[in-house]
Amino acid sequence: MAATKYDSFEKIWSGPKDKEYYGPDMSLGEVALIILRLYSDKVMQVYDPTGEELTGGQLLEQSRRLAHAFQRLKLQRGDVVGISAKNSTYLTEVVIAALLNGTPINPLHPDFDAETTAYMFEITKPKVIFCDLDNYQTLSAVKSSIKFKTEIILLTGTLPGVRNIQDLLADGCTGYDEKTLFACPHLSGDDTAFIITSSGVTGLPKGVTRSHRSLLNSAKIPQLFTSDTVLFCISPLYWISCIFTLLASLVNGCRRIITNRPFSVEYVADLVERHQVSFVLTVPHQMALLAKSPERQELAAKMQSVQSFVCSGSKVPLGIWRQLYELLGANRFSVLYGLTEIGGISKNVGGPLGSEGKLLRNVQVRLVDPHGQSLGPNQTGQILVRLNLRWGGYYHNPQETQVSVTPDGKWLLTGDHGYFDDEGCLHYQSRDTDVFKYNHFPIYPKQIEDVILHLPGVHEVAVFGIPDEVSTNLTACAVVRDENELGAQLTEADVKEVVAQHLSDAFHIRGGVFFVDTLPKTQNSKVQRRKIWSQLSEATTHL
Repeated sequence: MAATKYDSFEKIWSGPKDKEYYGPDMSLGEVALIILRLYSDKVMQVYDPTGEELTGGQLLEQSRRLAHAFQRLKLQRGDVVGISAKNSTYLTEVVIAALLNGTPINPLHPDFDAETTAYMFEITKPKVIFCDLDNYQTLSAVKSSIKFKTEIILLTGTLPGVRNIQDLLADGCTGYDEKTLFACPHLSGDDTAFIITSSGVTGLPKGVTRSHRSLLNSAKIPQLFTSDTVLFCISPLYWISCIFTLLASLVNGCRRIITNRPFSVEYVADLVERHQVSFVLTVPHQMALLAKSPERQELAAKMQSVQSFVCSGSKVPLGIWRQLYELLGANRFSVLYGLTEIGGISKNVGGPLGSEGKLLRNVQVRLVDPHGQSLGPNQTGQILVRLNLRWGGYYHNPQETQVSVTPDGKWLLTGDHGYFDDEGCLHYQSRDTDVFKYNHFPIYPKQIEDVILHLPGVHEVAVFGIPDEVSTNLTACAVVRDENELGAQLTEADVKEVVAQHLSDAFHIRGGVFFVDTLPKTQNSKVQRRKIWSQLSEATTHL
C-alpha cells in the first residue's frame, strides 16, 4: 500500500500527490470521444445475456447520433436526463450523449416504487426519463404525479405511442453531420455530470452533484487499468460503482461486461470465467455470499482470471474478510472506503483486517472532536476530507450543502467516525446518522415509519437495523401500540404487510417487529434508534 503521510503540526493525513491527467476544462464526453476513436476496432462492451458486442467505433457513432437527437429534443446545457433502467446495450450511449450535450444524468434504481422515484425526480426535474418496459407502468404513474413536463423513452421493449431508443437513433440521423463533435463548447470541467442519490451526512435522500473533473480524476487510473483490463460490476447505474466502471472503461480503453440479470454467486462466477474478467467492483453482501457458499472453492476457481476484487459500500465483517483472504488471496481482495460526494478516500490491499487502509492519491483527511478540535493518531473523531476540487454540493439544496462543509468551504463533514493507527491506516468506526444499509441499499427509517404510522393501532414506531453478517443490516422496527382495541389487535403480520404494499423490496421488514411500551429518547424527545436493538438484546438476555 502507498504511504500515508502525517503532518503532526497541522494534524492532517495525506495520500500520495499526483497530477491531474486532464486540464480543468476537459469534460467526460470529450475524453470518451478520444478514447472511442483510439479503440474504434476493439470490442469495448459486451452485453452478457445476449452476447451482443459493441466496438469503440460503434459506441462512438451511436452516441453522437443520440447527442444530435437530444439537441432535436431541445435538451440544453443544464437540463437533466433521468434514468430508471437496468443495464442494457444502449444505456452507455445514452450516458455519453448526455455528457456530450452538457445535460447532467440523474440515475435511479429501476426497482424503486413510484413514491420514491417521484420524490427524487421532483428534485432534479428531468426533461426526459429513460426506463425499461418492465418498469414503464411505475414511471407512467410517476409522470402523472409530478408537477413538471417530461417524456418517457423506452431503453428496452416497445409500446404503442411511446418513443423508444430505436426511434431516437433514427431521429438522430435527421440533419446529422459526421464532423460535428457534440462536445458542448461552453462546458467546464467543474460543471455537473451526474446527480447521484445519496443520504449525504444528514440522513435524508439528496442529489449529490459530481463534476466532469472530479469523475475524470477518479476514473483515470493508469496504474490499475490498461486497455487489456476487462471490467465487471453487476450494479445498475443508480450505484456509484456502476458509474465508476462505465467511466473507467471510457477513459482507460477497457472492455466492460454488462448484464441485467440479478446477482447470484453462481451466475457471476460463470460470467467471469466466460469473459475472463480481470477487475470486479462489488459490495460486502455479495462477497459474503461467496464466502459462505458450500461450493466456494469451485466458484473461486472459476474466477481465477480476476486480478482485483474491490469491495465497497459498507463495513466488511472480520469473519467474512478473513475467509475471503484465505479463498482469494490477500493481494486480490481489497476494501475501498469512499463517499458518493467525492469518490474513493482510502483502500486496503492485503493490509490488516478491519482497516480501511491507506489514503488514495491527492486525498487529505482530518479528524475532529465534537468541538471541532483536530485529533492525532489513535484518537477517534469525525472524518473530514479536503475538497481539492470544486464541489457543486447537493442539487438545488444549498441549506444541506452548507451544513455539510466547514465554514471556510474547504473540508467535507462526512458524518463518519474513525481513527488512524500508528501505521497511517484509517479505521472506520461508525456513521453519524440514523440511515443504515441493507444489501448496499441506504435505508431511511423515516420513509418506512411514515408508512407504518398509517396503520390503525400504531401510537409510535422506530425503524432500525439489526447487524447481519451477509446483508450488513436487517430492517426491523419497534412499535408502541395505542392503548385501545385497535392497538391490542395489531400484529407483526399487519406491520410487515403494510410496508410490503407501499415500499420496494429493499425496504421490507426482515429483522422483525418488536412491540414495546416506550421508545428510548433524548431529553429533546428525539428517538434514539441506535439504543433500541441493544435494549431489546439486553432484555432478551435477562429472560
